[in-house]
Amino acid sequence: MAVCVAVIGKDNAPLYIGGIGNDTSTDNELSRQWLVHTALDALEERLVSSNTTTANTATNAARTDLRDLYLGLLYSTDTHKIYGYVTNTRIKLVLVTSSTSPSGSNIRDAEVRTALRRLHALYADAICNPFHLPGDQITSIKFDKQVKNLMLNNV
Repeated sequence: MAVCVAVIGKDNAPLYIGGIGNDTSTDNELSRQWLVHTALDALEERLVSSNTTTANTATNAARTDLRDLYLGLLYSTDTHKIYGYVTNTRIKLVLVTSSTSPSGSNIRDAEVRTALRRLHALYADAICNPFHLPGDQITSIKFDKQVKNLMLNNV
């Protein structure tokens, strides 16, 4: 089960962090932010390693890896699994799932990939709003509802 979704800007500033559940306490919010910010380190490492790999080898396999925006499982803890996705414009999408629930421990990679692709499409729709300023936080109620629906239904 998805616990948290985050959209991180080019400068590693959070544009959107959303979670599901009735617990909106400060501790829960801080733990979500902590998970997302620690995922940024793993994301940056993965991006640097993929860039050096594609720079050193000019094979077709390396080129397809560069085009694949899904970075896979970044890391896992006792209670969560964190997945990453990077757009062509270096916007980072992070999905945090619960590994303690029965449904969270057996999430397939294809399901996470699909959820992150849908999140990318939702993000693209949200920033295409003519009143949205690039780089600002996403405050759209419609985007928030769609993301929470995605988290409840897909992952």
